[in-house]
Amino acid sequence: MSNEELASRAGGCTMNRRILHDNPWLQLVELRAPDREINGYVISHESRCNGQIVAVLPSRSVPVPRYMYPDQYLLRHEVCPPWGIDPVACAITGGMDHVGESPLDVAVRELYEEAGYRVDPKMFTSLGTCRGTKSTDTIFHLFHVDLTGKEPEEAPGDGSRLEAEAWCEWHEKNISQSPDPLVSIMWLRLRLWRADDR
Repeated sequence: MSNEELASRAGGCTMNRRILHDNPWLQLVELRAPDREINGYVISHESRCNGQIVAVLPSRSVPVPRYMYPDQYLLRHEVCPPWGIDPVACAITGGMDHVGESPLDVAVRELYEEAGYRVDPKMFTSLGTCRGTKSTDTIFHLFHVDLTGKEPEEAPGDGSRLEAEAWCEWHEKNISQSPDPLVSIMWLRLRLWRADDR
C-alpha cells in the first residue's frame, strides 16, 4: 500500500483506506465508509508479512494410546516482546513475506526453520483461516501436521537473536493454557475436524 488513500469495495460499499503511519513492520490505517457510518476506524496492518501469517500445530501419537486424539503437540517456546521478556509456549508461525509463496509453502518452510522437521507438503491439513482481533486486518492460515515417527534435524532458524534462543518442546496436555490464542483455535479445530472425519 502507498501513502495515498486507497479504496476497496465490499458488499456494495466503498471502504477508503488512509495510511496514518508506516514502517517496515506495521502500518496504522484509517478506514472510512460514510455510507456505513464508518468514520475513522483505525486498524493495524502487518506490512512485514503482507497482512498474512501462517500457524502450524504439529502433533504425534505416543506408543501407548491414552486418548482419542494425538497425545502430544509441538509448541515453540520463545520470547514474544508484547507479552513480556520470558519465553512462552506458542504456535509455530511465519509471515507470508516471500514473493510467490502460498500459505502451505510457508507452513513447510517454518516447520523446518523453527523445529527442524522436513515434511512433504501433502502431509499438512488445512484448519482454515481466522482473524486476530477487530483492530487488525491480519489473516491467519492454520495448519496441522502429524509428525508421528518423524525425527527432526537441527532447526536452522532465521538468524535473529530471539529465534536463536527459542526452542520447540512436545506437550502432552494443557496446551490450551498457552497465552497464544492460535494454539487453542488450532487444537479445537483439529478436534472438530477429527470428530467430523469419524
